[in-house]
Amino acid sequence: MPNVSRFPLQLRFSDIDSYGHVNNVTFLSYLETARVQLHSSPSGQTTDDGGQLSVSDLAGAGNFTLVGRQEIEYLAPLLFRPEPVWVSVWVTEVGGSSFALGYKVSEEDGSATYAVGETTMVLVNRESGRPVPLPELYRKALERYRGREVPFRRRASQSAGA
Repeated sequence: MPNVSRFPLQLRFSDIDSYGHVNNVTFLSYLETARVQLHSSPSGQTTDDGGQLSVSDLAGAGNFTLVGRQEIEYLAPLLFRPEPVWVSVWVTEVGGSSFALGYKVSEEDGSATYAVGETTMVLVNRESGRPVPLPELYRKALERYRGREVPFRRRASQSAGA
């Protein structure tokens, strides 16, 4: 999948619940880590002295993002092991004051996918607490990581039955 930020994530023993697998709530923490990773990624824009700006650098002074909505679909139990899992994150949609990120938690080689998810992020002005339009450079930076829709099974089965 082009335009995806992909990285290994080491499981921690504390991620495991009494059933011996990664707890469902912990997956949300994995998505958060991926979100931070994407916002720290290169934006394609540079400073006057040639330094690289990250995606988050372009959100605008006094602005920050809030989670507006999250959806996650668990596809297989993830048991504790010393090897990391791989988390992919990409942009699925860019709106006026919000954008959506897609995620996949899987094996490095893609042989197993444990979860897929999507988060809608809203850009908010710190002073007013209200949503604000995405600045054009921020929008362009997000578009660099644009990918396809999240392959939720539920959505696919609903589309097939419609």
